[in-house]
Amino acid sequence: MTSDLAITPPHLVRALRRRDLAGLLLNAMMGAGMLAAPAKVFGLAGDWSFIVLAISALILLPLILCFADLGSRFSATGGPYVYASEALSPVSGFAVGWLLWISQALSVATLSNLLVSYLAGFLPELSGGWPRVALIGGLGVILTAIVLTGIRRSVGASNLLVVLKVTFVLAFLVAGIAFVQPERVVSTSSPPVPVTLAQAILIYLFAYSGFERAAVVAGEARDPKRDVPMALIGSVAAVTLAYAAVLLICVGVLAAPAATDRPLAEVGRQLFGAPGAILVSVGAGAVIIGTILGIIISMPRMLLAIAENRQLPSVLGRVDRRWHTPWIAILISSALSFGFAIFSDVIGALTFATATRLVAYILCCLALFRMSRRADAPQPQFRLPGARYVSIGTAVLFSGVLALGATKELPPLLAVLAVGLTLFGLTRWSAHRRAPWPGLRNSSSADPPHGGNSP
Repeated sequence: MTSDLAITPPHLVRALRRRDLAGLLLNAMMGAGMLAAPAKVFGLAGDWSFIVLAISALILLPLILCFADLGSRFSATGGPYVYASEALSPVSGFAVGWLLWISQALSVATLSNLLVSYLAGFLPELSGGWPRVALIGGLGVILTAIVLTGIRRSVGASNLLVVLKVTFVLAFLVAGIAFVQPERVVSTSSPPVPVTLAQAILIYLFAYSGFERAAVVAGEARDPKRDVPMALIGSVAAVTLAYAAVLLICVGVLAAPAATDRPLAEVGRQLFGAPGAILVSVGAGAVIIGTILGIIISMPRMLLAIAENRQLPSVLGRVDRRWHTPWIAILISSALSFGFAIFSDVIGALTFATATRLVAYILCCLALFRMSRRADAPQPQFRLPGARYVSIGTAVLFSGVLALGATKELPPLLAVLAVGLTLFGLTRWSAHRRAPWPGLRNSSSADPPHGGNSP
């Protein structure tokens, strides 16, 4: 087993610090989990919503620790794609990268429609027709332009939005805590049936999804083997507290939290009238935009990683000489994501997006299981005790959640995977015609300390 993949081209800049990685993760996870999950989970689980959140966090913990171990072994762009490629096979790695790329496109579409839903609460004309298209299209153009102009500017904008998010959550908590009715947050009903419980858990797992994005941009981090695990663990802990705070206010204040798609805005309306609803909707907009920006930053890097190893057309690996960004991958990723958002109502795609991620996460757990048994595996700087047993147990656990909560999504998931593998096969066939298939390249000597550029 090689020590790393040559997925970090020498023209990417290692400029990201630990706080930048943590900011990307906070932006990734502080989104739909705060805005949509309270209503959707309450609709499924009722007063068991807090228990659902607790179960979700407990289920996620071993997965986070597995990814922390994996992230401390590698320094190249691609994250989960790298892990599965190194430990399992190039095809497995491609499957992970492809599914996560598609999942992120669906996430952007879901979040864009959620943004429309919140803003349409006080500007109804945005809910359909050309105003809706203009809103989503304009958002896509602005965020894509930011990401095209370099990782420093992208992360700077991301960090600013993180500050706004944290301020929003604290203000929402302070404004609403005095109005919480304790009897509404106590579980007194019977637990939901297992399938319904699994579906509710999937909603929060979707909310947490995106934690892998720090590893995806590891090729642009200064010290990824140390910083990725610490940013991952710290940000997940902070996000769990944010989810709990928002859920507390929504369930404790609203008599029927599941009766609206905009529970936070409804809290603002009940407490402070129309101005409260508007302020909360504006804050929710900042939350959503920050999450979308985080996706648009990391999503093209996955295509770049795959293309660098000749598993997708090499044009996707082109990096702009001035801005040091994978500009073609960025444009294609944005076009797919915002195209989904404009031409379809994909709020219902939340479960499918989560299902694709779960398959990728399961394969990454299997990758750690194999690495923990091989003496030639890259050594971790964050070592998970009992990694062999935790990883295989986590893979089994998430396979069960997938089977219970996303059975309907498995056929379309297989269809999406088949499309990706067809592209993989065609690209590999074309590469064979030009030159012998090199496999995954070792970057232990090709990956310079700062990607060939000083930050």
